[in-house]
Amino acid sequence: GLIFLAAALPKIADLSAFSGSIHNFHLEAVIPMAATNLLAMTIPWVELVAGLALLAGVRPRAGAFVYTALLGLFTIGVAQAMARGLSFDCGCFGKSGSATIGAKKLVENLAMMAVGVIAAVERR
Repeated sequence: GLIFLAAALPKIADLSAFSGSIHNFHLEAVIPMAATNLLAMTIPWVELVAGLALLAGVRPRAGAFVYTALLGLFTIGVAQAMARGLSFDCGCFGKSGSATIGAKKLVENLAMMAVGVIAAVERR
């Protein structure tokens, strides 16, 4: 939950920079260019709600499912950027916590996805 809050708040504070980060992935073949701004305005708020759900214990399994789904999408984005030889700051935590696209970011995302899967299937 804290990770998603830490990721969401800087993006919400600077949506234009986050839109630029999304553009860096060069997903024009999959996501229309016009949708980039819509994604930049939507993703951080979804992260915020999922993080709050996990921290507050309000529908935590739903929050964990959303967390895991978003991380899955982010991981696919990182993997495709790596496969195409792109190297840039992922924008994962806005401008505040830059991380370059690469194997380390891919492993971090996969580890966080594993935690999300555990939280989503855990009954307690």
